[in-house]
Amino acid sequence: MSDTESVAVTRSLAEYASSADLCDMPEDVAEIARRSLVDTVGVTIAARGDDAVGILRTTLGGELPPGDATVLTDGTLTNARTAALVNATAGHALDYDDVTDLTYGHPSVVLWPALLAAAETGRRTGRELLEAFVIGFQVQCAVASGMAVRTHYGRGWHSTATIGVLGAAAGVARLHGLDVDQTRCALGLAASMAGGSRQNFGTMTKPLHPGLAARDAVFAADLAGNGFTADPDQLESALGYFAMFGDSNDLTAVEKTLQTPWALTAEGLSVKKYACCYCTHRTADATIDLVHEDGVDAGEVRSVQLTLEPAGFDPLIHHRPTTGLQGKFSAEYVIAAALLDKRVTLATFTDDAVQRPEAQQLLRKVEVDEQERPPVGPAQWEQAYAVVQVDTARGPVTKRVDVPRGDRRAPLDRDGIEVKFRDCVEFSGSGIDADALLTQLWNFDTSTAFRGFDAVRSAGTAA
Repeated sequence: MSDTESVAVTRSLAEYASSADLCDMPEDVAEIARRSLVDTVGVTIAARGDDAVGILRTTLGGELPPGDATVLTDGTLTNARTAALVNATAGHALDYDDVTDLTYGHPSVVLWPALLAAAETGRRTGRELLEAFVIGFQVQCAVASGMAVRTHYGRGWHSTATIGVLGAAAGVARLHGLDVDQTRCALGLAASMAGGSRQNFGTMTKPLHPGLAARDAVFAADLAGNGFTADPDQLESALGYFAMFGDSNDLTAVEKTLQTPWALTAEGLSVKKYACCYCTHRTADATIDLVHEDGVDAGEVRSVQLTLEPAGFDPLIHHRPTTGLQGKFSAEYVIAAALLDKRVTLATFTDDAVQRPEAQQLLRKVEVDEQERPPVGPAQWEQAYAVVQVDTARGPVTKRVDVPRGDRRAPLDRDGIEVKFRDCVEFSGSGIDADALLTQLWNFDTSTAFRGFDAVRSAGTAA
């Protein structure tokens, strides 16, 4: 037996998911979960008119399968798997959903769509839904702690999906009331469903990754609950999940993370201020600060030097973007747009905005580099940094940002979350009453059966 196989990871995760007592959940943990729900629902609704969401709906057919789970973009009711697929795809379509450093991905956009659909269909309580999210997030963090996530990501895997499907499967299993053995099978099934290639970043397939992960998490738990089998030790076995996806694995860290209370506060969630890859946010903040604090004007820029930490450009694969989707993964374009428009908004990432001649000309003035030691400021940094150095007609100006706005270390308060939410609802053109929906979202975790959000269904009916 290998060292990996000697650690009973699948059983440990299943025991935690099925048996963890969360009755003493601190209020700050619950509040992070609520904020995550508000943010995830907002960015999902904002993608109502996105082409990827429209094509997915068309492909699924005009009449979705019947069911009791709500499609958040239009209020349609369908079965849990279809709702999870559509909502998670929409939730990631604008690349505006939250992130966490440990998983190097987007945890909530897989968790909430799967859990909302399962809870609404199974008539679980709002409190049970809250606990399932906390369980699912903890499992995601535990899985991530057992592998070298940046290496996993660097090899091309989209960790949002590959790790997310396991956490969501654990959360749905919790909602279904599956026992330990059934949950082990659910995790084994989810491991066989895990996937997502980063080569598809900048296309519609990237948001489909969490869509498939959320759908498959529901499917895995449904199958396991009905007696479908999988290897009960799948994750740690020689041909299992960690052997396939991991590198430099330390499976003892999985157990340690499960025993560490409240990953939501220990690891935190970072809420996005901009609808683009989180690895561009420090760059965006630095550039916007140069515009507003140093008076830099796009017309006077001779050249720009952008320096990130080693591997900081891994997701930023589009250096000469021509579409809005590619622009979300282009540090050069984010700098150009911030200089030209003096801000970065949802409208920044349309095809027309990216194809502007002035943006294309300006982004070609940006040179990029990675360095272990930042070119300015302290040699030490945590997680990441961005240094933007602009050579202007007036001389050089420089700005460094280590902690972007909205980061877990500089979190948005409720007011900030609500401002973003209202912008998302307005952008969607859905007609949803943002105030009514916010009231329902902030107060979802009750002891009564969760039946979706009336404000979403009402707007869908009116349309």
